Amino acid sequence: MMRSQNVGRPRRTARLRLLLAFLLTAVLLLPAGHQGAQGEAAAAMDPRVLADTNKPGVVMIATLYKASISVPEVYLSQESLQGLQQKLAGDLLSGAVANNPNAIIDALLLELFKDPLKYLVPTDTFTSREVQTGSVGTGFIVTPDGYIVTNAHVVYTPEETLKVALIETGLKELIDKDVADFLNDVKGNNYKPSEDILNGLRKAAAQFYVKYAQLSNVQTQIFTEMGVAIPGIQVMQKGFPSELKRRGEPTPGKDVAILKIDKTNLPTVTIGDDSKLRTGDKIYVVGYPGAATFNPMLATESVVESTLTSGLVSARKTMPGGWDILQVDAAMSGGNSGGPVFDESGEVIGIATFGSINTGSGAEVQGMNFAVPISIAKQFLNESNITPSESQLTKIYKEGLSLYNSRKYSKALEKFREVNELNPGYPYIQNFISESRLAINNNQDQSGLSLTLILYIIGGLVVLALLVFLLVLVLRKYSFTVARKPEAASPPSVPGAAEGTEAPPDIRPKE
Repeated sequence: MMRSQNVGRPRRTARLRLLLAFLLTAVLLLPAGHQGAQGEAAAAMDPRVLADTNKPGVVMIATLYKASISVPEVYLSQESLQGLQQKLAGDLLSGAVANNPNAIIDALLLELFKDPLKYLVPTDTFTSREVQTGSVGTGFIVTPDGYIVTNAHVVYTPEETLKVALIETGLKELIDKDVADFLNDVKGNNYKPSEDILNGLRKAAAQFYVKYAQLSNVQTQIFTEMGVAIPGIQVMQKGFPSELKRRGEPTPGKDVAILKIDKTNLPTVTIGDDSKLRTGDKIYVVGYPGAATFNPMLATESVVESTLTSGLVSARKTMPGGWDILQVDAAMSGGNSGGPVFDESGEVIGIATFGSINTGSGAEVQGMNFAVPISIAKQFLNESNITPSESQLTKIYKEGLSLYNSRKYSKALEKFREVNELNPGYPYIQNFISESRLAINNNQDQSGLSLTLILYIIGGLVVLALLVFLLVLVLRKYSFTVARKPEAASPPSVPGAAEGTEAPPDIRPKE
C-alpha cells in the first residue's frame, strides 16, 4: 500500500502541473492574439487616419516684411545712347535691322536689355515709399503651450534677397508706371511692344531700383495661421503673432527655426526617429503648397485646408556641412517648406525643405525633394530646453477619432465636445461634431459592444469555464493530502541472537 502511494503522487503532481500550464496558456493566449492584432494595426496608420490625426497640429506660417525704401528718379545716359544710335545706324545700313519704327525700337530695347545699368542713370532726386512683401510656409506644433518647428528660410530672408523681393512686389506700381511712361513716349510711332519686350522693360526697371534703392526701418513680423471652424460662419484663418526663439541658417545650412506663440491647449504632432529610415520606406507630407493653397479657382475657405502627399524615401544624401539630408519623391512645392514629413505610424521624421531646380530652365524638378531629418530639429529643441509632448486635447481628440472610425458616433461626439469646450478654435473639431451628429440621426451609431468584442468575451468565458470544470474533476478524483510517515517498528527478535546483536538482513526474494 505504501508503495502504491509513493508511485501515484508524482503522477498526480505531473497531471496537475500540466493542467495548470494549459489553463495559464489558454487564458493568456486569447487576449494576446487580440492585442497583437491591435498593435499591428497601430504600427501603420491608414493614410486617412494619419491625415485626420495630424492636420490640426500642422499650421501655416506667414512672414511679413515691411520697410521704407528711397528710390532715385531715372534718366537715360545721353552718352550711352549716342553709342547705341551709331550701332543701330550701322545695323540699318547693313540690313540687320528693318527700316521701320517698330523694328528700330525693338532693336534699341533689346540692346538696352543686355546691360540696363549702362543706359539707366540715377538723378539726385529721391522719393520714399513704404513697401512690404511676404512669404508663406508650413510649421508644426510640438508642445501644448505653442512651440513650433519650421524652416529657417520661411521666417528669415537675407538682406540682398529681401531687397529684391521688396522692390519686385513693393515697387510693382512704380515699375508699371515707368513702363507706361515709356510706351506713351513712343505712342506717336504706333509702336506695339510684344510681351517679351514688356517683361524686359519691367526687369530693366527692377534691376535699376535694386542697384540704387536704399532700404531703412526693415521690420519682420511672423504669424501662425490656424484654421478654425465657427458655427454659422465659414472656415476662417486666425493669425497669432509668433516669436522667433531660435534659427539656423537657410539651405545649405541647418535650415531649422523654432517659433513660440502665446497659446495653450494646442493640437500637437508626435516627434519620431529618423535613424531607422531606409530607402523605400513610405512617407507622407502635410503642408500648404502655394499652387494648391492659393489657387484662384478654389473657394476662399480652402486656404486653411492643408494638403497631404505621399511617396518614398529615395536616399540619404550628405550636405556640405557633413550632416545627412533625406531625399524623398513625395510632391512638394513652394509653401510646403517647414512642414512635417511623417512615417507610416504618423510620427514626424523630417521637415520638408527644398526641391531640385533644372539648371537649364530654372523649373522645379518633381520627385527630387529633400527633408531635414527630425534629429536635426531635436538638436535645436534640446539646446533651447524644449521637450516635445502631446497635449491633453490631442489625446482626447485621438480617442474621439478612434471611436469615430469605429462608428461609435455617440461616444466620439462626447470626446469631440470635450475638446471643443476646452478649445473652441481647435481645427476641424466642428466638422467631426457635425458629422457625428448626422451619423447618429441616420441610425449609424454602433457605440454598443462590437460583435467581435462580444465573441471574444463569450469565447474566453467558455474556455475559462471548461478549464475550471476539468480542474474540479481532477481535484475530486485524487486526494492530495500528504501521507504521514509511519512510526518505526521494533525489529523482530531472532531466536538465539544475543541482546544487542543486529538482526540478519531480510533475504526474501522481491515480489
